Amino acid sequence: MNKKFQNIGKLICILAGLIFLFCLWLHQQEYKKEVPEGEKITTEDVRILLEVLELPVDADVILMESDREIITNDEATWETYFTYKQYKILYEQIGGLEKGIPDFAGKYEDSYAMLKEDWYQAYQLMLAYFDTDSSIWKTTIFILKVDVQEKKLYTQNSEYSYLSSSFAESCFCKEEVYVQGDSILTSVRRLDEKTILENVWVMESTEGVMDCFYHHITFQVKSENPVEREQIADLIFQAGNLIKIQEKQEKIHGKLLSVSDDSIEVEGFGTYEIAEGMEVYKLCGTLETQAKNDLMIGYDYTDFVIWDNQICAALVSREGELDQIRVLLKNTADGTYFYEKAIVSVDGEETTVEAKELKEGERISFQTQALTDKVILQIDGVNKADNAFRGKLEFCKMGEGMIIVNELPLEEYLYAVVPSEMPASYPMEALKAQAVCARTYAYRYILKAGLGEYGAHLDDTTAYQVYHNIAENAATTTAVKETTGMMLYHEGELAENYYYSTSCGYGTDTNVWKSENGEDTSYICAGKYASQEGDNEAAQDMTQEENFASFIKTIDESDFEKDEPWYRWTYEVTELDEEKMLSRIQSRYQANASLVLKQIGEGEDAYYVSEPIEEIGTIQEIRVEKRGDGGVADELVIIGSEATIKVISEYNIRTVLCDGESEVIRQDGSTTVPGTLLPSGFFIIETGKNGENVIGYKLIGGGYGHGVGMSQNGAKAMGNLGYNFQEILGTFFTDCEVRE
Repeated sequence: MNKKFQNIGKLICILAGLIFLFCLWLHQQEYKKEVPEGEKITTEDVRILLEVLELPVDADVILMESDREIITNDEATWETYFTYKQYKILYEQIGGLEKGIPDFAGKYEDSYAMLKEDWYQAYQLMLAYFDTDSSIWKTTIFILKVDVQEKKLYTQNSEYSYLSSSFAESCFCKEEVYVQGDSILTSVRRLDEKTILENVWVMESTEGVMDCFYHHITFQVKSENPVEREQIADLIFQAGNLIKIQEKQEKIHGKLLSVSDDSIEVEGFGTYEIAEGMEVYKLCGTLETQAKNDLMIGYDYTDFVIWDNQICAALVSREGELDQIRVLLKNTADGTYFYEKAIVSVDGEETTVEAKELKEGERISFQTQALTDKVILQIDGVNKADNAFRGKLEFCKMGEGMIIVNELPLEEYLYAVVPSEMPASYPMEALKAQAVCARTYAYRYILKAGLGEYGAHLDDTTAYQVYHNIAENAATTTAVKETTGMMLYHEGELAENYYYSTSCGYGTDTNVWKSENGEDTSYICAGKYASQEGDNEAAQDMTQEENFASFIKTIDESDFEKDEPWYRWTYEVTELDEEKMLSRIQSRYQANASLVLKQIGEGEDAYYVSEPIEEIGTIQEIRVEKRGDGGVADELVIIGSEATIKVISEYNIRTVLCDGESEVIRQDGSTTVPGTLLPSGFFIIETGKNGENVIGYKLIGGGYGHGVGMSQNGAKAMGNLGYNFQEILGTFFTDCEVRE
């Protein structure tokens, strides 16, 4: 009996234990956290972000294989996602508590996969502590094309490499991403927003697939209702799908007369506003996207697509001879491009053209019946050596007055440029070299107009090339004809070919202008122009003050221009006017503030900043601080009692040191007074002082002009020595060739 009760007691105890364990399990289940809903962060993306951040942790240890099953709301395996347990290890190693990074302890069990939104919230705080250079940033991109093999993706404007494999499925999606340099790291989230690609060129459209071109990128997109081939269309995407197409079929075609920032004028159609997202496509030759200023003014090689009464696209559909140039005539009487009245004579008939009689945008043209006759132009107050113009004269009323554009064949334009830029008495080979330079220079502006808003490629002044200042001459016209079509090329591209009057025996490079246009001009020789090399070690480096000073004080008998008056000159200011010098400094600051700087601090702690210059005080020192190639003055320091100023670029230096009153004495003894600019930037400076203060200065210099490219008097001397025009050009432009 006792044994029976013992067994029953045991059963009751076992049952009670089971009930206790069941209750305990129920209690645990009651407090177990729910699995968070949302997109999970992958271990791949965490690894990428940790490695680029270079945290003081071992990513391999943190991301090592777990022996626990990862709990998610789907059936993904443990290799895919980053767990909360792994996050806790990372959190502890980087000191997350001290840095205010959230621990998410109330949200996750160790085995749960972590949500993207929580990971990226924590990661953004990690960046604040560990990415001190801000090398990693977040941005939004629209992915236009993905190359899985090369691991590259293309947005509307850029090409990137990518790291996360998630981008393989991101074509036509807008995503918020992390970026470092030119690499897209990971996707933070996909945005469910519409993206419009405006004015896409649809090249082909077959079997539900459109081949498109946009911002230098070719791509394919599927469409149930594709547009016709060779059309402009807006493509609207959402969540990776093309949801709408807006085709634009209306086109106009005519001669392009002008291009401004906000409008385009087409002959026969008038002026249209430019749509904000206008695209320019070059369809002939290699398909490419171009800039607005690449459009060919004066030619009818382009179709313009009209939408909502604006030009939304330009299609450069064919190529042809670019043999016409449009020259804007400057009003030398008032220094503008505008006129109130002009008298035109054509084939013996005289017409008066007045701005007040023309409507805004109205154009009228005058041209002789015979191609060899000329249009005569007379304007009160404007005097030119030659007022008989080839081609046609076009008058147009603009807001500020009436402009005059001379359109004529390029070769005939050169008939009036070459004698205006180089004396016709110079040797024929020098004139030919000048003709090739002038043609190359002009053709570059035909390809990319310098004055598109006025409907012109360039003007007739020294801002471009002097035109019609000297009448045509048989010798210079012969030089043009014997080099017809010939231009200067460097590695297959038109060379930048500048020229100037006279060198001091050395030339310099385009760095003197501080333009930073990105074009390679290393072929412009910044070296010695001499008939023989000689044994002059200083010729190796004229940037050193001692070397240049020694050179400029002497005459090198091997220099081509040693007999030219401008080869050597002196300029002396006996009474320094500090107020006028300050005024010249301020005017150059207004022109380009980045090239006129003021010193802050003293000694080793001193540095220069760009800020307005109110005073300089009594001038105590003037010196050339830095020389460019060939010895040209590149930086000038002026120390005053109230401020120290640094003037940068040879043009600014030549302006600041020219008082407009003192004489230049050339080496032949002749004199002239430069108005606003010293003859060149190739000089040394000697100051006269009264105690500590500068009371005057003397410049010992050489050459005339900026010193970049071909020295015209150097070409003259070489022509007299028997050099041909190719050899002359080869001296000043190395590794270049002359060809049609």
